[in-house]
Amino acid sequence: MNSKLIWGIVLLALSLFLKPIMAIAGLDERLFGLHLQGETLFSLSPFLVRVILAVIGVIMLIIGGMQASNQKKK
Repeated sequence: MNSKLIWGIVLLALSLFLKPIMAIAGLDERLFGLHLQGETLFSLSPFLVRVILAVIGVIMLIIGGMQASNQKKK
């Protein structure tokens, strides 16, 4: 199996199960922000992080599928 397909599946799974994984690991939503001296400079919502992971995962699946089909033709 192509490595890009595997990464695409992993990223999609991570985007689906991000909240439970964070809860199990004991992480909170401060992980998605840039904090300096106790002040939040920049922060992403967990929903936006999930959407970004899903989009990257779909792109990886498409690229991996195209590469796999090209290898089968050769």
